[in-house]
Amino acid sequence: MPRRSRASLLALASILTLAACGGGSHASAGTTTHAATARGKTRHAAKPRPLPPTPVLIPPANPPLRSVTVPVLTYHRVHTLPAVGQLDLIVDPGTFAAELQALHDGGYHTIHQWQLFDALYKGAPLPPKPVIISVDDGYVDDVRTILPDLERWHMVATFFVITGRTSEPGFLNAGQIRQLDRAGMDVGDHTAHHVDLRLLTASELQAETAGSRQALQAILGHPVYYFAYPFGAYNSTVEAEIRAAGFSMAYTTAAGTTESTSAPLTMPRIHVGRDETASGLVSILGGA
Repeated sequence: MPRRSRASLLALASILTLAACGGGSHASAGTTTHAATARGKTRHAAKPRPLPPTPVLIPPANPPLRSVTVPVLTYHRVHTLPAVGQLDLIVDPGTFAAELQALHDGGYHTIHQWQLFDALYKGAPLPPKPVIISVDDGYVDDVRTILPDLERWHMVATFFVITGRTSEPGFLNAGQIRQLDRAGMDVGDHTAHHVDLRLLTASELQAETAGSRQALQAILGHPVYYFAYPFGAYNSTVEAEIRAAGFSMAYTTAAGTTESTSAPLTMPRIHVGRDETASGLVSILGGA
């Protein structure tokens, strides 16, 4: 091979290697930096905004007896059909969007778990018509559909995720769980495998509660204080284990709108099914 051709090929190979390693980007950045320096306008990358500290939600030893009226709405999936899951638990995206608008137009204010905690244990005021939106099971709908709709209306929600399903198709992975958290949503625990806790041995129960809480805290990088019982099922043994695991608030599927310091681990919620309408939802909340 002629020497000039061989040299040309070697030069070309060097250029391709640099490009594959990001060399082209570095060269471009360097050029921009020099140009900017020459103009005296060097730009620095904006630092990410620090996240607010996670509120510590640990009840006092002798809490005051106090109750507040805060409806807690329960959703599971927001998806078009066909979709995996029980039909009544799959709300159409258009219906969900209409329900959020109805809440907004009706003057309802979505609140965080720490706001409910402070209202119960510290007597802190709540906004007019407070309501909590909760979403169970941790389907990918949470980030693909529900989160954008919430952000559109400047609302917040609590997402109860199943920590043992983060590698399963159709469910949130660890990065998506953090995405919800970084977006200002509350993320709570819904066990590791969504089982009836009443049927477990002591070691299995601990793994599904304290073990799941530890796994979720490892994903988020901060403590988790709220829990939702799979199927709403619990008994005194399960409730005691939830308390021992470090949860301060736990939700059932029992209907109701009154949350109290006398029963913080068996709080009621309102199921929102597929056939519910925006006007119907507001009507349900009308007495709350």
